[in-house]
Amino acid sequence: MLEVTITLRFNHHCLGNCRRDKVSTFLHDPNGHVMFLPTWWSAIVRYAADVLNHYQAVVRHIDWDPVVVGTPRTYRRFYAPGRFMTHEAFFPGDHITVHAVLPSEIPLDGFRDLLDIAGRYKGMSPYKPEKKYGTFEVMSVTPRKRRIHAAGQLKSETK
Repeated sequence: MLEVTITLRFNHHCLGNCRRDKVSTFLHDPNGHVMFLPTWWSAIVRYAADVLNHYQAVVRHIDWDPVVVGTPRTYRRFYAPGRFMTHEAFFPGDHITVHAVLPSEIPLDGFRDLLDIAGRYKGMSPYKPEKKYGTFEVMSVTPRKRRIHAAGQLKSETK
């Protein structure tokens, strides 16, 4: 097993879908961090495994951290002249970081291929994923580095 850090760059808006006070937001953890559910990641990676015809039996063993590192902004999605919906969103060009644990059967290059297919054809957006919101490019997939504090506790060294 290998813990990895994944950096993605959005090509299309990634929009929140949780209606709160006239704004559609992302899910947030108690500390206010944006969350993308592991089931969402699993769905797009299963699709990619089917496209590649490889890793279908093992992608279900990928463990996804639901917390996304990135700062969303406000976006107005116009659906009729003068009518819009306000979303919390990641914009084209925005980067996010997510962490996962890969089973030993999936090498880094193979995982990057899976994410490349998933990002190109499915994307990651809680709001209407079938509309191709949230398509992305994979910027990097690297082993996550951790070091031990003086107190014996682990600390992440991610950016």
